[in-house]
Amino acid sequence: VTPVNYCQGATAIPLTAVGVNLLWYTTLTGGTGSTTAPTPSTTTAGTTIFYVTQNTNGCPSARTPISVIITATPAAPTVVSPVNYCQNTTATPLTATGTNLLWYLTATGGLGSPVAPTPQTLVIGTTNYYVSQSNGNCEGPRSTIVVNVTATLPAPAVTSPVNYCQNATAVPLTATGTNLLWYTTATGGAGSTTAPTPLTTTVGSTNYYVSQGTGSCESVRSTITVNVNPASPQPIVTTPVTYCQGATAMPLSATGTNLMWYTTATGGTGSTTAPTPSTAIAGTTLYYVTQTTASCPSSRAVITVNVTATPAAPTVVTPVTYCQGATATALTATGTNLLWYTVATSGTGSASAPTPSTATAGTTNYYVSQSPNGCEGPRATIAVTINATPAAPTVTTPVTYCQGATAVALTASGTNLMWYTTSTGGTGSSTAPIPSTTTVGNTIYYVSQTSASNCEGPRASITVTVNSTPAAPMVSTPVNYCQNSTATPLTATGTNLMWYTVATGGTGSTTAPTPSTTTAGTTNYYVSQTTGTCEGPRATIAVVVTALPTAPTVTTPVTYCQGATAVPLTATGTNLMWYTVATGGTGSTTAPTPQTTTVGTNNYYVSQATGTCEGPRALIAVIVNARPGAPTAANSTINYCQNAAAAVLTATGTNLMWYTVATGGTGTTTAPTPPTTTSGTTVYYVSQSTGACEGPRTAITVNVTPALFANAGATSTPVVIASGQTIQLQGSGTAGANILWTSNITPLTLSNPTILTPIASPLQTTQYTLTVSDPTNLCPSATSSITINVVTSCINVRNAFTPNGDGINDFWLVYDQSVCLRPNGVNATVFNRYGTKVFEAKGYVNKWDGTYKGKPLPDGTYYAVIEFTLSDGTKRTVKSDVTILR
Repeated sequence: VTPVNYCQGATAIPLTAVGVNLLWYTTLTGGTGSTTAPTPSTTTAGTTIFYVTQNTNGCPSARTPISVIITATPAAPTVVSPVNYCQNTTATPLTATGTNLLWYLTATGGLGSPVAPTPQTLVIGTTNYYVSQSNGNCEGPRSTIVVNVTATLPAPAVTSPVNYCQNATAVPLTATGTNLLWYTTATGGAGSTTAPTPLTTTVGSTNYYVSQGTGSCESVRSTITVNVNPASPQPIVTTPVTYCQGATAMPLSATGTNLMWYTTATGGTGSTTAPTPSTAIAGTTLYYVTQTTASCPSSRAVITVNVTATPAAPTVVTPVTYCQGATATALTATGTNLLWYTVATSGTGSASAPTPSTATAGTTNYYVSQSPNGCEGPRATIAVTINATPAAPTVTTPVTYCQGATAVALTASGTNLMWYTTSTGGTGSSTAPIPSTTTVGNTIYYVSQTSASNCEGPRASITVTVNSTPAAPMVSTPVNYCQNSTATPLTATGTNLMWYTVATGGTGSTTAPTPSTTTAGTTNYYVSQTTGTCEGPRATIAVVVTALPTAPTVTTPVTYCQGATAVPLTATGTNLMWYTVATGGTGSTTAPTPQTTTVGTNNYYVSQATGTCEGPRALIAVIVNARPGAPTAANSTINYCQNAAAAVLTATGTNLMWYTVATGGTGTTTAPTPPTTTSGTTVYYVSQSTGACEGPRTAITVNVTPALFANAGATSTPVVIASGQTIQLQGSGTAGANILWTSNITPLTLSNPTILTPIASPLQTTQYTLTVSDPTNLCPSATSSITINVVTSCINVRNAFTPNGDGINDFWLVYDQSVCLRPNGVNATVFNRYGTKVFEAKGYVNKWDGTYKGKPLPDGTYYAVIEFTLSDGTKRTVKSDVTILR
């Protein structure tokens, strides 16, 4: 349907056309078509042309234009608004400037009238009227006309008298009313909408008058009397007042009567309480004060308060570090007018910098401030730290080894250890020495510690005794317990056993320890045996206390549909044990696979273990829900021809889900439309669901039969045969289809018209047409044609020619028409009577002029052999005499 008309801004719908396989375009030629019909834009007035084609049997039609005309929406009419009336006056019909006016009582909707309404003035208030204009069938927006009906009002409410002091700043008079008009006379005169501001230069009284109105209705006038009274003298003040920033300020003071304090030179609200200046921020602040000795306050006297900024704390270096007893120097700081303190606040400052005492170890804080502008700033802290000389390190001595035992580096408890081989002097090493155990005897080592202030303390001695050492006792390790289980004393095989809780050092006990199982973890115990005075190495017994694990992490409930294939249950944990009861029973390390044959709920339980310690059981509820049957398909097998239009698949069921596989895959609630662009068989599957349970799938088989094709064997090179020859047609077509050859000449000269490669015996040039048809009538037939050109003769070897340059018979001719020969299908060789080859050409083209190596051959008879390859591939050889005559 064309044209399609819209008003500008209207809601458009997609274009429509009647046809098959529609394609939509925005241009008459070229461009890419869309199967989706366009929806015109109505934002801009004008005409837009769309084009549409239909496609039947693979061939698109010409494009049909559809004109979309967008008519501009007219503007709203021009109106005068508001229209004002006094109550009960006579109104006239409303007016507007426009074409084809329509009047409304609502802003949108309603039924318009071409007759302009006449407002009513009986009731006070505002009424809105609306009017539009039309351009053809397009109506524009509505203009609003506000009609106000105003009642005559009483005199405005006023405050009178209004009192001022002489020379005070007056403000415009005020009154409560609508559309006020101000006068200087009680009656008559011209009113002003601007409220007058009284003059205060002269003492005395003046009357002003004001009315209110609604529209053109004015009330009676109210009177306002303005009295101007004489002012009092200013109070006596002291200014400026100066503070340091952060200092405690006092309330301001002035000498006068009925003082009133202000923070601004004019205006503002006064206070009878004298303000206390803020000293938090440096700067200058002005305060103002008046006095009232009669009825009028004086002008404001100003008091300037200056707050001087507090300087920053001096710059210091902190901490200052000394060793105990060292000679100290006086402290320093960068600043002006420094004052030194021993306390962070208050106290008495000194201009002399203190010299710290180093007699006692510890940290003492000193404080310093500066006063560059008469105001003292905050105090900077200098921490003086006196570091004590450390004591000798704590050592274990003697250290005993058995001869030949592997020694470990000596140890001591201290900071920044330094090891020596002499009690005094010598050069220390930060690496602890490893004693030699090759020789029995005693060796003394020395160790000191150094504090962070590089003060080295006295040296502690460690005697290393090397004795003969027995072997470590025989032990069984590890010893395993569950947390909180009852333990027994440890055992070892040896003589004079000594039990320890540390691998080296510590104090041994002859009583074997009983491990504690209250805390999970691994605790090492150590045991040695002694031969004589020499204790052997310690054997380690690791006691492992395993914590009871928590219940495994599970997902519950697990839901199946009846008859579904279940998988073994899973849980997150270690050494899982599965049960069918909440307590007791025999567990299995194999996760159970739930049965889904019966609808209902079955409970399973699982625990985890750490080593031999089993934790509590977690519950997994397995719910088996009934599943619906397979949906019903109207057609279980659907057949299409390739590229035919397919319909959406259908089935009868609830909550259908469509699949492309018999099991698994991802389903869709949208029924598929089978593609027919590719031949073959596609099986679709559909299931229905009840609740969360999906039933079995129904299969729908879609067979797409390949589109028929026919090829009569035509090529870009014409097929030519000589009269009387035959040729085998090389047709091809869809396998299994019906084959039929026809021709444009009667009779049909074919060996068998129902096979693809019949033998053709045309008597004249003939067009043969191959038709391939579908035995089932599902797909349309396909046709293809080939023309066999029949010529009288192709080969015509001349046995004489006269190459004398007269333009007549100057070349040796061996064929008449090249159309029945393969390209380059002639090979010619010429010999003289002695058998010498005088001419040879591959792909001969009738151009030999009787020369040999550029020179004319003598007249005479020569012998020629010519090989011909015909267009159908047939080869023929012709032998002939060739005579040259000039």
